[in-house]
Amino acid sequence: MRWNGKNRTLVTLCTTPILSAAALLLGCEHAAAPAPTAPRASPRASSGTVIASDLTVLSDLPCLFTTVGTTMTLAGDCTTYMTILIPEGVTLDGNGHTIMAKDPPLDHFRGAVVKNAGTAANVVNLTVTASGLADVCDDGNDRLRGILFDGASGSITNSHAIEINQGASGCQEGNGIEVRSCDDAGTQTVVIQNNSAVHYQKTGILANCNVVDGVGPVPYIAQNGIQLGFMATGEVSGNSISDNFYTGCSHKAAAKTDCIPYVAAGLLLYDIDASMIRRSNNMFSNNQFNVLLVTYQSLDS
Repeated sequence: MRWNGKNRTLVTLCTTPILSAAALLLGCEHAAAPAPTAPRASPRASSGTVIASDLTVLSDLPCLFTTVGTTMTLAGDCTTYMTILIPEGVTLDGNGHTIMAKDPPLDHFRGAVVKNAGTAANVVNLTVTASGLADVCDDGNDRLRGILFDGASGSITNSHAIEINQGASGCQEGNGIEVRSCDDAGTQTVVIQNNSAVHYQKTGILANCNVVDGVGPVPYIAQNGIQLGFMATGEVSGNSISDNFYTGCSHKAAAKTDCIPYVAAGLLLYDIDASMIRRSNNMFSNNQFNVLLVTYQSLDS
């Protein structure tokens, strides 16, 4: 924002995100200063971090949150130039708004649009997207994702990852929603429900490096290790899935009684097009069914 007065120019200086117990925001300071000269290259604090001198040329609306208890609520549609972190145990409520990722000046966007900062987080009613990202391939933590849970339990519900891509790029990144538990992060439980991933670059919904261990043979519930259902698409890769086994009503017992013969599965594909699911490098053990496909036709029979 500029105001041209007699001898003064009002410029807007936006700092890097400030994370506190109350809010995550991009603070802007209005200050009187001489008219700016041509942009110059600026030093960077670290990979994926933009310092204030770079942001003097940005005019997009920052992401503002109001935190009440353990819920941080997005105030409106906004733009971010770096990953927004969800504090430990906090729910990010998008409130129906959109966070758009864009490249910062003199660099490119790195990492996830939204990511957990601790071992527990939730995301609800949020849309994440990207616009005009440079086609630069990144590895590790800098790979592009929409919503990332890395070594965290929680839930991702009623949310959307749209256009998480770098255009017509061959970079092996750009996952809409990714849940992973690699590098000895331990067992995590994440519910992914009522979400959509549209026009992603690599994978829509990805579950990676997870250890999924049921309670073993039990008569009271038919457990499933990982489930993709209701026409979902995605990839299940590099997981260890075990001990999902139902010992209750069998088909033989159902023929003699009124019980219902449920079964348990390591990977359940429920009312889904199996050709739309990519599966690789998964290890199964002690499951009643390792992979079980339940089709729409079988549901009607």
